[in-house]
Amino acid sequence: MTHPVPLVLPPVRTDAAPPSRVALVTLGCAKNLVDSEIMAGLLARGGFAMSGSVADADVAIVNTCAFIGPSQKESIDRILELASLKREGLLRGIVVAGCMAQRYERELLREIPEIDAVVGTGQVDAIVRVAHRVHRGVSEPIVEVGPPGTAIDLATHRAVSTPRHLAYLRIADGCDFRCTFCIIPALRGDLRSRSLESIVEEARRLAGAGVRELHLIAQDSTSYGEDLYGASRLPELLRALAGVEGIAWIRVHYTHPKTWSESLVRVFEEEEKVCPYVDIPLQHLTDRMLRRMRREVNRAEMERLFGTLRSRIPHVAIRTHFIVGFPGETEEDFEALLESVERSDFDHVGCFAYSREDGTPAARMKDQVPERVKLQRRRRLMEAQRQAATRVWSRWVGRTADVLIDAPDGTRPGRWVGRLAQQGYDVDGVTHVRAKGALALRPGDLARVRITKARHYDLEGEVVA
Repeated sequence: MTHPVPLVLPPVRTDAAPPSRVALVTLGCAKNLVDSEIMAGLLARGGFAMSGSVADADVAIVNTCAFIGPSQKESIDRILELASLKREGLLRGIVVAGCMAQRYERELLREIPEIDAVVGTGQVDAIVRVAHRVHRGVSEPIVEVGPPGTAIDLATHRAVSTPRHLAYLRIADGCDFRCTFCIIPALRGDLRSRSLESIVEEARRLAGAGVRELHLIAQDSTSYGEDLYGASRLPELLRALAGVEGIAWIRVHYTHPKTWSESLVRVFEEEEKVCPYVDIPLQHLTDRMLRRMRREVNRAEMERLFGTLRSRIPHVAIRTHFIVGFPGETEEDFEALLESVERSDFDHVGCFAYSREDGTPAARMKDQVPERVKLQRRRRLMEAQRQAATRVWSRWVGRTADVLIDAPDGTRPGRWVGRLAQQGYDVDGVTHVRAKGALALRPGDLARVRITKARHYDLEGEVVA
């Protein structure tokens, strides 16, 4: 996914010369977007003007993703587009940042000579110095790649690019799990948590700027604090954030099934601001595949967790991801997964066809599954989920619920697009809202809406208050 990072902060200039213009292109996940927001804030303070268009920029910075093969291809394609613009004289310089730079520094510089600099995931704070050097012109590529992982204490420099009423709040980076398919620890390092106080302080700043919904993100949110405090402090963090004035919703992304706890479930039960929304990538549901993936949980443990969540958190929505075509996945393994998706009432499901990543244990495993089989299994699973989603979301018809308004619908007056607490921003379905008469809504408003129709993942409704 490509995220534009528009100008949010004015450049600081001490002379009358026009500022150099930088376009920042973000690929990948919300965690990458936060890195780009930090870079945008640093660049604006460092004298650059942020451009929303590469065509109007002097220097282009691509914040890349390297999680799986398709994301790597998207990153390379975007870099090649910029290289073409540079050859035509439409760009002075290209900086490649993020996970591709961290993982493929040498290959990028060797294969795409138009690249002027590479900046790793742990060197975000070098971006201003690098951009100035690139703008002046370099005879040799600049390499700023060191130990992996974001400098997570740079949040005060962010230029938030999401709609004004919502923001991502990164609580940690890196991961201590070693799943056999995953390259993230090599790209982001081990778990590094921010202090609870710094996160709450950032939440207060965001609330003061008009943010009403916080999206907590990390590589592994449920392990938050283990490196700093010796145990997970996510429950304490959520209670502290619930006390921040102005915040209406708190949404937690990227939890691990092994690190859920009784105290965390209790927070979801008791804190009204914590959305009844559980984002918990499972990856598979048969014990044999879970062992091969090194997920550190078994099916019985996950089913007990789901039973607890559904029984104790009213109207909880469960979002998950699966990997199909993992090495050694038999037809029996896949059919068991497919059957579970058909009957488990997951609210949101994503599915990846396994991507063989160099440097991971899974890449060296025998019994690699043919690509056509992976893609066929993915199609079958997503079709099963589409049918299940129709059943799950149809249950909302006739209910009345709060909807956070995101934007005008654009089709006609009195139409808006928003989300239930059970729908995540930019990753799930939406709720289309009709407001009768002269009722004026604004992004960030919470409207009481009666749901009248369900269309697979999306809902429709009318404002009642």
